Amino acid sequence: MDFDQLRTFDRVVRDGSFTKAAARLDVTQATVSMRIRALETTLGASLLTRGRNVALTEAGATFLPLARRMLATRIEGEHALRGVDRGRLAVATLRSLVEPLVAEPAADFVADHPLVELDVEEGNHRMIAEWLHDRRLDLAVMGWPNLDPLLDTLSPLAIFRERVILAAAPALAERIGPDPTLERIFAAAPQFLTFFWWQVMPAPIAALRFRARASSQMPYAPGRALIDRGLAVGHLLETSVRGDVARGELVDLAPVDMPAVTRDSALVAGSAGVLGRPLVADLADRLIRSAAEIGMAVTDLREGRG
Repeated sequence: MDFDQLRTFDRVVRDGSFTKAAARLDVTQATVSMRIRALETTLGASLLTRGRNVALTEAGATFLPLARRMLATRIEGEHALRGVDRGRLAVATLRSLVEPLVAEPAADFVADHPLVELDVEEGNHRMIAEWLHDRRLDLAVMGWPNLDPLLDTLSPLAIFRERVILAAAPALAERIGPDPTLERIFAAAPQFLTFFWWQVMPAPIAALRFRARASSQMPYAPGRALIDRGLAVGHLLETSVRGDVARGELVDLAPVDMPAVTRDSALVAGSAGVLGRPLVADLADRLIRSAAEIGMAVTDLREGRG
């Protein structure tokens, strides 16, 4: 058996489809089938049932954790050697935290370590969880709590909590008036927007969808355009829009009859013991300091620092 066969087997199991696995691996479906057949021939057992729904056989279920262990060992070994030879780090972050949390510490890190290769990726929580599962990362900032069953042993290095504000354009906020109630807000706002800030939407925000005249869910850019034009209100991350509020381009409505809402994220290590690498520990320190500097509530869970 070889690395490609093991990786293909793991991918088919996770996607439940030869076709989807081929797309993820950027190979043909015939190549996926050939690799699985070769692996089964080497092991002398059928690993997967074919058909509309691909499933593990008894032998496949037994072999899967062993295959994943071999994959993890190989990937960790390659990553460690790259780090020794060239100095290389990989970090991923939630898209919403690239600019406020990661941009400055990443730039400072490269300035202090100009020969180190720093790979920064952005994505949603699900994408980052998959990259962590693939052992592609040294550090990641992801949504918290983690609900991915493949990462059930993941422990955070630090937890970041940020305030979420109900934002409106100045003209709409003026029509609503000072010290607004939710009733007054929804009487004036044509739309209430919800965004993908959480894995599970907080109950206070979910409840508002039923009080609004109309409610839509969308990515940040189109939602922000609607808010800026006075066509909607929605909850935005305070760390990302603090400057807009300070300049008067947005208004924090702060309804008097709604509890405070926050979003939690966590800094996690890509593998056990990775903080033993001085460069990784340095970058982790910078990210945690950055979170505190931009006004997040930080719980440092690293050993001896809580």
